Parts: sequence; C-alpha cells; structure tokens
Amino acid sequence: MSWRIFATAAADPDFAHLTDAQRAALNEDLFAWVETGPPRKNRRTVADVEMFEDVVPSGYRITYFVNDAEPYVAILRIRPN
Repeated sequence: MSWRIFATAAADPDFAHLTDAQRAALNEDLFAWVETGPPRKNRRTVADVEMFEDVVPSGYRITYFVNDAEPYVAILRIRPN
C-alpha cells in the first residue's frame, strides 16, 4: 500500500519557519511513511476526530489525522519536540 502524505493549510506556518536543512530532515521522516504508513503511537480525540501526535526521528512533534480508506495522512501541526 502506498500512503499519500500532505500538509493542511493549518501546518503552512509551521513549515514556513523551518530552515532548508530542517525541512529536508522532516521530509525524509515523512517520506518513510509513504510505504509503511504513520506510526499512530499517541492517539488523541478532539471534537470526535481521531488524531495522532508522534515525534519523528528529526525531533519534530507531528500532529496528524489518517484516512485508511484512501489512504492518506494529513499533517495538522509541526512543532519542535
């Protein structure tokens, strides 16, 4: 299965604050999700929406939701860990 990974408009300001090197490291982490899917380790429910918030190897905390039917991952927030 191949996953689509995309950033929502809510994550745009977070991406904008990253340097080129930080963005490259984060993209490498997210690219790994294309084949395996996201880790889904830390589940949260907000307004009846299931979201996840996991730390990736580059040191960023990623908040995202998943659609298994499509399959895709939508990035909502990126923060330093």
